[in-house]
Amino acid sequence: MVELTLNDVETILFGCAILGTGGGGDLQRGLETVRSAVRDRIILMSVDELSDDDLVACPYFVGSVSPRDVNETQRRVGSPVLESFKLLERYMEKKFSAVFPTELGGGNTAAAFEVAARLNVPVLDADPVGRAVPEVQHTSFYLLEIPMTPFTICNYLGDKVIVDEVCCDEQAEEITRAIAVVSGGKVGVTSHPLKGSVVRKSIVKGTVSLAWQVGRARQEALQKGEDPVKAIAGVLDAKILFEGVADSDAVWEDKAGFTYGDMFFTGVGNFAGRKFRIWFKNENLIAWLDGQVCLTCPDLIIVLRAEDGSPVLNPHLKKKEHVFVLGVAASELWRSQRAIEVFGPRHFGFDFDAVLLKKEEGR
Repeated sequence: MVELTLNDVETILFGCAILGTGGGGDLQRGLETVRSAVRDRIILMSVDELSDDDLVACPYFVGSVSPRDVNETQRRVGSPVLESFKLLERYMEKKFSAVFPTELGGGNTAAAFEVAARLNVPVLDADPVGRAVPEVQHTSFYLLEIPMTPFTICNYLGDKVIVDEVCCDEQAEEITRAIAVVSGGKVGVTSHPLKGSVVRKSIVKGTVSLAWQVGRARQEALQKGEDPVKAIAGVLDAKILFEGVADSDAVWEDKAGFTYGDMFFTGVGNFAGRKFRIWFKNENLIAWLDGQVCLTCPDLIIVLRAEDGSPVLNPHLKKKEHVFVLGVAASELWRSQRAIEVFGPRHFGFDFDAVLLKKEEGR
């Protein structure tokens, strides 16, 4: 176990936002959330420290990442994620021993830290993906046929739902997304109440620590006047896919509870005169260089501002922003044939196979 200060948590969230590949929730809101919730130190706990019978769960938000105006007068719940977590505890009639993030992202990892801080439980140093993903079935548990039920949903209006069973995780995605759409775009969810014996064998370990390393590397580079993008790439064994300037603001739409869009760039430096495109569904999922697919999910496509290594979160890219695009290999679990079927380009309607980094090109 490691004790984290608020500053440590903030550093972790910056790293999570970078690994979130453009999605994973709003970083600034995530920082505001932990600043209001963290009053003391938080424990970061290794998965291997769980006992077999410890029960843990996963609190997070579901919804689009588009900016929207929220009618504050209608809010009856301060934290839908916290309320969904407490509701699942009541339903299961047992306290959870720890929480874990559903993904790495400035918003959704912050949701796990908020619940941990307010209820004084540890955060596991792990998540089911090692990046951010657009759909609730995109988890290691789904790949290993471990159900996410029962799960609970709460919105800012105070509406609460308990889902005892679903036919499949795809149906759970439809249910949660539909409720998010009619709830102003976002709902709090707590799912995957699992025993320690199950979690140890089914989760991607050490991912929060990796985010912490990424955040620290960026901070230290800025303090020393060094290149933060190079420092981040070094920690992640990343390949520089592109350097360029945005041709326009991101082109996007909010549809069915997701943020869909494209980003277009013209190259500078070693990529002068070349063209680059990224397609996103909440997260960056497909990249083209000069019209040819150069990288796809499940691998990570990370867009960083050249001047400070800060992540470009979707859909907030602005015209003429100078960026680097990094490619990082996903964990081995997420490069299996099953994972590519679940989270490759064909899943999103594209008529081509996954294009992944060679092992020596990325982590």
